[in-house]
Amino acid sequence: MWAPGFASLAGALAGLLVELAAFQLGLFIGAVLFGLRVNHVIIGVGGVIKEWTSARRRVVLRSIPILTAVGITGERTPVRGRMVGAGIFSAVIATATAGTLWLTTGADVGKGLALGATATLLNELIPVRRPGNTSAGWYVFALPRLAGRELAELEAAPHVTRAIEAFNAGDLDTAGRIADELATTHPELVTVIGLKVTTMSVSGRHAEALGLITTLAGRDGLTPREIAFVMATTAGLAALAVESGQLPAEIGIATARSTLTGALEAGYPTYRAHGTLALIALLEGDTDTAIELGNRAAESSHQAVDRADDLTTVAKAHMAAGNNKKAREIMAEAHALAGWLPRVATTNARLSIS
Repeated sequence: MWAPGFASLAGALAGLLVELAAFQLGLFIGAVLFGLRVNHVIIGVGGVIKEWTSARRRVVLRSIPILTAVGITGERTPVRGRMVGAGIFSAVIATATAGTLWLTTGADVGKGLALGATATLLNELIPVRRPGNTSAGWYVFALPRLAGRELAELEAAPHVTRAIEAFNAGDLDTAGRIADELATTHPELVTVIGLKVTTMSVSGRHAEALGLITTLAGRDGLTPREIAFVMATTAGLAALAVESGQLPAEIGIATARSTLTGALEAGYPTYRAHGTLALIALLEGDTDTAIELGNRAAESSHQAVDRADDLTTVAKAHMAAGNNKKAREIMAEAHALAGWLPRVATTNARLSIS
């Protein structure tokens, strides 16, 4: 009788990692084959070793290459058929990988590899779509049944993608124009409202953007995933409104904390909340916490704009602590990533004057 030991457990862990990588590799290849856009590829965890950033995508190599994350979106219609195809391709690659690993079951490590991969395969085929991840099973089994507003949200992705591409390139006029057009033709879509909120906030109209996003708070029919994103966005906007003097601190910070707590309870990933928590700490004068959380947020960011924004929070915390030299070093990277971002440009200008 086979008695699993340390070698088997190590093999199971390796099998889990190999299978997760197979799913992501399959999703990447499937996205390319079916005409989807790959907007980010994050290889590993930990500190950034090398990154390649453009308006269309960001590729990041981190210090510990044990996990891979691939983000996809639609840029051509029909979006659903393309995503289902990519999901099926991902599942086929992962199934083939697990099957191949069963050929290595002659040793304890091999048995562990095969069992770990198979367990991961079965788990990933369960249809799940949370704020932090979407399983291959969701693409294969749940997406074909999508209907109503949720399907309309998906099929509007090519228009939203064009706006985000313009935004990432610093073309705020084009991003704003597309957002206005979509708000006229698809005012009911959450993604369209989110795009409008983003363009308003980037232009410094944080309080106005906060008012718009709060209109979604009482809407019926939102999915738990959408509720989590709405609450997290509300928290970030409240903190930014306080920072810019558009909202009293006693109101804005309390709002940011309570809505962010609600977002986390709804399944919003903790690592994605670090940026807002860092800004809240900065507003409260806790520069050490702001620096720690801001660095965590920057390290885990998937988009160059997000990393630049998080680095700006870290730099402002160093400025508040009296270390302008360190702030300038950090802002040099933020400027290289998204120097056009008003929050980045304003902070750079303050450092230049000082």
